[in-house]
Amino acid sequence: MKKKILTLLLATSLTVGTISSAVAVPDKTFVAEAAKKKKLPGIKKVHDAIKAAYSEKDFAVNVALTKDEIKDMYGIPSSWYTAASAEVPMISVNVDTLVIVKSKNSSTKKKIKKKLTEYRQSLINDTMQYPMNVLKIQASRVYEKGDYVFFIMLGFIDQDLQQTGTESEILDAFRAKNNKAVKAINALYK
Repeated sequence: MKKKILTLLLATSLTVGTISSAVAVPDKTFVAEAAKKKKLPGIKKVHDAIKAAYSEKDFAVNVALTKDEIKDMYGIPSSWYTAASAEVPMISVNVDTLVIVKSKNSSTKKKIKKKLTEYRQSLINDTMQYPMNVLKIQASRVYEKGDYVFFIMLGFIDQDLQQTGTESEILDAFRAKNNKAVKAINALYK
């Protein structure tokens, strides 16, 4: 009788072991490969999503820069990226700017972020800015998501706020305008 019970227990454990291995957790390699195959947004889709987040008045960039101009203005050579879009306004009094750069790898991404951060800092330190642009420049933002690095300085705030608001209120208003772009970017990655 003991042999039958022992045999039955052994057979049961083998059956459970076989079934549990068939129902195992998915292989980590498979999960990683599936994540890689998820199509990430292209630069046009990213640009269009940002543009759609703003009114026509708030998206005042309308001159696209060439690869050479991107290198000259921001110090970012085309060898660092797979795609780039940089737009500035036609009128130099306006400082609105949108730069989108899709880096080739993590090393170039760091270099691109450093260059855009240096560019932002040079704008902040430039004492020859129009007074109306000083706080807008301070509210500008370098942002990264996935393979992309962005320089965002977009949007207009209410004229009354700009004339009567405190420095803190004006900065917050400009930051809120730039956060529209960040929200649009993040929505593409959900």
